[in-house]
Amino acid sequence: MYGKLGDMRSGLTLVLPIAFIAVMIVAGKLAIDRSVGAVIEANAERKALNWAGYLSETMPDLAELIRTGQPDADQQAVIETAAGIADVFRFKLFDAEARMVLISDRLGVPLEAGARTDHNGHARLVLDTGQSKIDVQDGTQKQNRPDLYVEAYVPVRSQGGQAIGVVEVYLDQTPVAYLFRSNFVFLAAALAVVVLASFGVPFLAYVFKMRQQVKTGEKVRQLSSRDQLTGLHNRTTFFQNVEEARRAGRLDLRKAAVIFIDLDNFKTINDTFGHKAGDEFLRHVGNTISSRLEEGDLAARFGGDEFIFVSAARTMPQIEALIEDLREAVSVPVRTDGIALTGHLSLGVHFDDGEALSLKDRMHKADIALYQAKLTGRNTWVLYTPDLEEKIARRRFVEECIVAGFAKNRFEVHYQPLIEQGTSEVVGFEALLRLKDADGNFIPPTEFIPVAEDAGEISRIGTWVLEEAVRTAATWPEPLSVSVNLSAKQFEDGRLLETVAQALDREGLAPKRLELEVTENILIEQEDKVTDQLQALSGMGVSLAMDDFGTGYSSLGYLWRYAFDKIKVDRSFIISLANRDEKSRHVLDTIIELGHRLEMSVTIEGVETEAQADALNGLSCDHFQGFYFGGPMPAGDLAPFVADRLALPKVLARLPDPDREIASR
Repeated sequence: MYGKLGDMRSGLTLVLPIAFIAVMIVAGKLAIDRSVGAVIEANAERKALNWAGYLSETMPDLAELIRTGQPDADQQAVIETAAGIADVFRFKLFDAEARMVLISDRLGVPLEAGARTDHNGHARLVLDTGQSKIDVQDGTQKQNRPDLYVEAYVPVRSQGGQAIGVVEVYLDQTPVAYLFRSNFVFLAAALAVVVLASFGVPFLAYVFKMRQQVKTGEKVRQLSSRDQLTGLHNRTTFFQNVEEARRAGRLDLRKAAVIFIDLDNFKTINDTFGHKAGDEFLRHVGNTISSRLEEGDLAARFGGDEFIFVSAARTMPQIEALIEDLREAVSVPVRTDGIALTGHLSLGVHFDDGEALSLKDRMHKADIALYQAKLTGRNTWVLYTPDLEEKIARRRFVEECIVAGFAKNRFEVHYQPLIEQGTSEVVGFEALLRLKDADGNFIPPTEFIPVAEDAGEISRIGTWVLEEAVRTAATWPEPLSVSVNLSAKQFEDGRLLETVAQALDREGLAPKRLELEVTENILIEQEDKVTDQLQALSGMGVSLAMDDFGTGYSSLGYLWRYAFDKIKVDRSFIISLANRDEKSRHVLDTIIELGHRLEMSVTIEGVETEAQADALNGLSCDHFQGFYFGGPMPAGDLAPFVADRLALPKVLARLPDPDREIASR
């Protein structure tokens, strides 16, 4: 018995030092990793703040660059120099609304569609708190990235200290990590030897410490694999889980449905009720998704308000039932701090067991379906079909053309003549927007204008059209006028009156020679914002016209509520005139009489044939407009048009060449 005890003691004598050394090594490694991580973050923050300060001091007119995202030659030179300072290999610039405006290594390349309207969550947080945000990233599995780098979101401040934007700085920290890790390893090894030789720390104490560290490390790994807000897996872990399940035979992508989930108007919840309420709603969505997972299913939060759900083995009817269940459950109001939060989902689904596609390809197709769901009004779901690919590709192509429109000078203003009935003379022109693609082909306005509205660009475009039309009209002889269509977005910020006044004053055009056209939809949707602005424009002397009259439900009510000078009768009224439809003729005659009794002039739009023109001659309208009299044309073609087609030598003699006049200005 005593012999056995001696053997045990002898064994322990050998094991204890070895175990102790092992414990010291493991503990030292954990400590080194934590220490190096802390040093890297502190070092990166210091460098990023210094670099952001350098950018603010050296960049000419930084505020304008943040506003437009279009650097001039001097600014571009500073960008090229700054991208190589302090281990910075890339940076992005966000404006004061947390919208991305510039990527340093993609100068001259249009930003992705919608980039200027999407709000970056990290940038928003930095703007709200005034504190930098540092994220350490592993770049070993990424192309064109260092092995270890940092993404640092740092506020950009004006000379007065106000945050005017955010810069996301990419810093190469590989050399720093290597330097500190090497020094810490040497220090830890030396310390372990000294402690072991001098103090002989009891083995059990180190075993206990080791167990605590293991538990802590396991908790850290678990937290790093999960989205801390919703409890779902994060993006990185999702891909790892899918690959593991596929290799183990637990997941067959050919039988799986990939579902992309996006919260509708989540930004409104954040902006209206605060980020705490937004987080609570995200938890609600995460819990809803988690509770619907079955064996083999996988789900993750990809960031922001984006989620993904992989249904492993459901049939299409079961997938439809799942989607409707998710939508119904999420739409149930969530109460937090006395507030009832309500939201909805848009979903895109890819499910096709006939294709051997990779997860990436299936996700791409589900994303296309989600994009279509958003376009069709949100709060719905769309199943991917092959025709969607071409449809969405075309829309994204149009979006790219819109984004590049100003930078590449692809926007143009064409002018369609307005003809006086009694004299057949040209009395003015309507300014109409045109957009070319990279090959010089025109994209129909009916296609690109709705896309521009969705992309948040229509207000900027509308301002440019107004200024361009006023500048061109200022070169025409009196009394030729120009009419410009207004969009609802141009009334939202309350700056329309200022924009019109500045354009008229700058070009010296009399207000009475400018006509602004609005549709009934604008009056219905924006009545509170529109009323005062229309009255102010009328008081300024600008002419107001109701466009597309007769297509809405309450046009008559708006005629005397607003100070319109003209009504433009929609083209749909004259289609049947050539067939001598007496009812159509009576309706038109009544509209014209009504307009005249209200002291308004009347324009008939859409006159395309001689028969229509002859039918209209018997009516007492004031002006005609349509392809029969002349289609939209560039400013440079207006003088030849007046000369060749309408033979008005008096007007021609006074009509200057727009290109020459604009150049002289």
